[in-house]
Amino acid sequence: MNALLDQFAASLAEDEDSVTAVIGDHLYVRYANDPAVLKITCQPGIDEVEVTFQHIHPEHGPIDRASFTQTRSQDFSAALERLEAYQDIWFP
Repeated sequence: MNALLDQFAASLAEDEDSVTAVIGDHLYVRYANDPAVLKITCQPGIDEVEVTFQHIHPEHGPIDRASFTQTRSQDFSAALERLEAYQDIWFP
C-alpha cells in the first residue's frame, strides 16, 4: 500500500459511520445507511500519484468518477479537501 492511500485510510477510519477496507491499491469506503461505495485508487508514479475517486452503487454500478494528480511536493491536505468536496456531493 502506498503512503497516500494510508493517509486516506487513516482519515476515513476516524468516521464512526463508515466501514473501510484496503485491497491492493484501492480503498473502499461504505457509509452507514447508504448502499453506495466510495472507491479510492492511488497509482504511484515516480514523483506523483494518480488518485481516482469512484462512486459505485451496488445496483447500478459506477455512477461518477473524478481523478487528479497529487505530486510529492503537495501537502496531503489538498487531497483531503478534494475528497471532502466529492463526499459532500456523492454522500450528502
